[in-house]
Amino acid sequence: MLVELFGTRPSESVTAGRFPALLNQDAGGMVRCDDSLPGDYHCLVSMVEGELVVWDLGAPGGTFVNGTRVVTKAGVKPGDTLSLGGTKFQVNYTQRPRRCLFGPRS
Repeated sequence: MLVELFGTRPSESVTAGRFPALLNQDAGGMVRCDDSLPGDYHCLVSMVEGELVVWDLGAPGGTFVNGTRVVTKAGVKPGDTLSLGGTKFQVNYTQRPRRCLFGPRS
């Protein structure tokens, strides 16, 4: 799966294809937010059974999906808004086609 997070500023937009991915204000994360509200370990984005899930890591500013605070984890769908502190992203992703290793059964 390829996930694109479109920020309000072009410099905040990123693409991820490896999971889990850390989103924070540190350059070591997948996304470095330019404001001071996201924490050092803000949230983690991962794949769970083919679905995108965001895990809040307890940052003081909170993690929000479509304006609702994420207490522990929340599913994220294409078109959703993911907010970290004062930074907002629109989420877009497409499911990669799965390769069939075996043909249909006869």
